[in-house]
Amino acid sequence: MSDKENLLSPEELEALAEGMHDGAVDLVMGLNTQVSAVKHDLINEESSKGINTSALNPINDRILLGFKRRLSSVIRVSVNGVADAVKIQTYGDYIDGLKAPQAINIIRARPLHGEALLVIDPGLIAECFANFFGGESLVEGSEEHQKGFTKAELGLNSILMKEIFSALQDAWAPINSLTCSEVGFTSDPKKAKTMKHDELVLISRFQLLVSQTSRMVEIVYPYYALKSIRNSFLRPPSERSKDDLAALWSANLEAAVMDAELEMTVRLAQISTTLKEFESLRQDDIIYFAKPKLAKVDVENIPAFEGNIGTQGSNLAVQVVASLARPK
Repeated sequence: MSDKENLLSPEELEALAEGMHDGAVDLVMGLNTQVSAVKHDLINEESSKGINTSALNPINDRILLGFKRRLSSVIRVSVNGVADAVKIQTYGDYIDGLKAPQAINIIRARPLHGEALLVIDPGLIAECFANFFGGESLVEGSEEHQKGFTKAELGLNSILMKEIFSALQDAWAPINSLTCSEVGFTSDPKKAKTMKHDELVLISRFQLLVSQTSRMVEIVYPYYALKSIRNSFLRPPSERSKDDLAALWSANLEAAVMDAELEMTVRLAQISTTLKEFESLRQDDIIYFAKPKLAKVDVENIPAFEGNIGTQGSNLAVQVVASLARPK
């Protein structure tokens, strides 16, 4: 007999006995000791059934760096910009907020499921058109802004889309190798029926500064597309997290440094003279010197290459023949 006091009063014990006698209490009911509990960490984002959207921000930073570099090379104008934090909203709210015409490219990025949208600001296309063919850039709200796209502008849209594809694939490479392809194009947001209005989407917005004018590029992923590869975004175990964080920091630093602008100087020849001779020079005087076989190319006043001077199209150019950098 137990030496502990009963937890039930005599009246409760009597009622329990009567219930067992008349069948009101199930005799086979007992403690479910064989059932195991499932642990849930409400604080840790990795334990949720969703995805950690903040993990997309470093990817977007790499996309921005890659696209700025490629766009600057295409239009020969310095491009700056920022990548906004990833935003979640319904597809209907997003698409209803767009005004026609828009350069809406419907794309696939395998292995992500479904179709995504690549939306390019018409002003950015007009900016490229002005840089290629001359003229003024597009002004928001002007009559030209309300018109559709010409064949030349559609061609520029394709060029921009390919450059973004390259930046997208490079940026995603450390997480998951993507293969991007074009599915379709529309300038009317109402015709972009790739998802249901109540489906959630992830919006990556890139604000570009081109010729002191703000232009926009947006990539819209279906929420379920990234959820299918959510394991790729999980943080590594603690014993490896420091190494991986250092590697990520180094990669981001390298990407940022590679985007830095450098000044190159091409020296055809270098002549030694005296101050007296220099001060005696007058207009129409001729200086004779022996032209070297190769010109010198300095990068930030540091000798870097030797090359031949020539032309490429309508531009002066230098063909690199040899490197002057010290071997590592």
